Amino acid sequence: MSGALAAERLAATELGTAVEELRPEGFAEDLKTVVRKIPVAIGVETVGIRLRDSDGEGNLHLVASEGIPTGEQRNRLFYVQSIAQARALFALKSRHSLAEGLGFTWLDGDWLKAGEEPIGTITVGSRTERRPTAEQRRRLAAAAERLGEKLRSADRRATTLEGVAQRAARESLTSGVEAPTRVAKLLRPRELTILALYSEGLSAVEIADVFVISPHTVRTHIKNAYRRLGLHSREEAARLIHAERVLELV
Repeated sequence: MSGALAAERLAATELGTAVEELRPEGFAEDLKTVVRKIPVAIGVETVGIRLRDSDGEGNLHLVASEGIPTGEQRNRLFYVQSIAQARALFALKSRHSLAEGLGFTWLDGDWLKAGEEPIGTITVGSRTERRPTAEQRRRLAAAAERLGEKLRSADRRATTLEGVAQRAARESLTSGVEAPTRVAKLLRPRELTILALYSEGLSAVEIADVFVISPHTVRTHIKNAYRRLGLHSREEAARLIHAERVLELV
């Protein structure tokens, strides 16, 4: 058995276990484990799980994801979708304008259902030639069916899902920034994270929403980071953080 096949089978087993161990009352944390297992087990690069609010407009909120780049996370449709938008995405797949705009060469997904009622979606995609096999696709459908059963009794009030989605986005955006050594030494952790997000195109207002701070505070962090590093523009920051990091790894 090849190493890749062994890793896939292990991930498939771990995915099944994560789905079975999911607690409706602890779905926010448990779904993080589920999405971490999906890329290898299913043979995809990106995954997003959304739940439908039960007391609002019936929108789908992104409560767990894996493999979604920062720039992609700025698109509101990756956080909140209507049922109609999800249906269109599943029908058109990679031909959907949203998928094309984000560079997906393959996209698919399944509904999470409580009986016949759609209570969420699981969307997977790839930007390369990577595609799930027929067995991996069946595996995803089985996981979606079981997740629907498990999440039937979860708290899906709009305020709950909005809070979960906001925390998930914040954790994703603020997780470890790999910067050049000299940059990391000169900046405080919060300054480094904010500068990295700013260099990737997020506005001060968008960053403020992530950290639940004021745009003024964000601009102060950026100004301090510029001063410490001798920078004058977003473009210079992007080159310093990303280009130099690549050179450091070569």
